[in-house]
This record gives sequence, C-alpha cells and structure tokens, in this order.
Amino acid sequence: MEPDLNQLKEFVQRHKVCWKVWPEYTYVRSEKRQIGYEIELAGTHEPGVTHPEPGCEHCQHVFTALRQIAEHILPREERPSMYEIGPFDQAIRYSPEHRNRPDVMLTVKILHRHGYERPLDECEDLCLKEMEGRLQDLGACRLQWSERHAKSAEGSAANALSYLSGKTN
Repeated sequence: MEPDLNQLKEFVQRHKVCWKVWPEYTYVRSEKRQIGYEIELAGTHEPGVTHPEPGCEHCQHVFTALRQIAEHILPREERPSMYEIGPFDQAIRYSPEHRNRPDVMLTVKILHRHGYERPLDECEDLCLKEMEGRLQDLGACRLQWSERHAKSAEGSAANALSYLSGKTN
C-alpha cells in the first residue's frame, strides 16, 4: 500500500530529506555530452538513533522512506524520458554540506527512453522541474536541510488540516 501525502510529508520531516541535482553525462565519439539528470535524495536517521552502522535496520528505514518519496515524485504518464531509481548501497555518507550528519542516499536518474546517448532536451528539463516541484511540495529542501523551512512546512500542514477540519486560528 502506497503512503498518502501526509505520510510522505512526515517522512520528509522525520528524515530531514534534501536533494541535489547532478548532470548525467556520457561520451559519444570522444565528445562529453549531457544526456539527463540525477536527483540525489539524502535523508538522515530518526532522532534517538545513536551510532548507526552502514546497512543497519535504521538505514533501511531511511532508504524505504526515500524510495517511497522517489516513487511519488516520478511522472505518472509515459513520456519520452525514463526514470531509474538506484538500489540501496548500504552506506552512510557524511557531508559538510549536510553538517556531517549520517545520510542514506537514493538516486533517481532522468534519461531518454530511446536513444540513450541523445543530448538533453526539453522533456528531461520538464521532468526535472516537475519532480523538484513535488519534492518542494512535500517539504524537502534543496541542497541542505533547514529547520526554519521545516517549521514553515509543518505550520502550512497544520493550517491546511485546520482548514480542512473547519477550524480556524
């Protein structure tokens, strides 16, 4: 069963999910060519987890949440682009960009469905823009987690729930 939107937003907050975009390159007849993008999702362990080890059950929980988020952001209709969700690599990464927190990573590649080596085009650009928009809608942060952003996203979610239940502040 797929998680609902509120569960996905909760995963984003709990694991402090952020993302970064990398160009995807290949060489065609000695020419370096951008052929797509790679979205790198990063999430950290839940509060209270001390001394995580690569591939531990806590890492698996983070990866499962990242995978569900990745599946949610993928375009639903078939397009000239395709999407590859990377496997669990059983690693913990520490990056100064993420304040050296213990991160679990998941990658999503955006590539041509046919003619893999063709140059980047508007379809890949559009898919990236839509996927980043869905990440933002879930409360994920681009590049680095921001507690202020998290509080803002939580407030927006609480206001939406109040509105839906007929309560106003």
